[in-house]
Amino acid sequence: KIYVMEKVVNNKEESNFLNSLKDIVKSARQFAYNSVNLAQLRQNWYIGQKLVVQEQKGKDRAEYGKHVIKIASKTLTEEFGSGYSETNLRSFRKFYLTFKDYAIQQTVSAKSKDAIQQILPAILSWSHYERLMRIKDKIIRDWYMKEAAEQMWNFRTLNRNINTQYYERMLISQKKDV
Repeated sequence: KIYVMEKVVNNKEESNFLNSLKDIVKSARQFAYNSVNLAQLRQNWYIGQKLVVQEQKGKDRAEYGKHVIKIASKTLTEEFGSGYSETNLRSFRKFYLTFKDYAIQQTVSAKSKDAIQQILPAILSWSHYERLMRIKDKIIRDWYMKEAAEQMWNFRTLNRNINTQYYERMLISQKKDV
């Protein structure tokens, strides 16, 4: 026979202690997730920036050979493994072009040199940004980005809200109220 022993925590002090330990672990895991996410966003943004500078000489469209992406994809894949396909590198380039006027930081710094520069919310994942990049209108894209970060929308919620034109419906309902 197998007996499962379970200790019931009756002591409130002990319960608070155990809950505080759980909070420490949860906080550390969230910090690690945020750090990895921020590193991925920075990597993708900077790779996109380098591709634009090299391939496009800083312009929105390339004037000469698209071979740069092919060579970069081959080299990065050989060195670091999957995740650097030509399709992904094009997405990184688009990420940079879409959000080149933003800074990528974990939090908004009070000591920011340029207080006007907008910050890309690091709380949003690469999947969020891939979805946001498909919105052509900057005002609408920025609204979804801000709402997703403030409301902590997961990717599915963001995608559903974009697909159901949540922003547009909000505008219509506000006009009816006026």
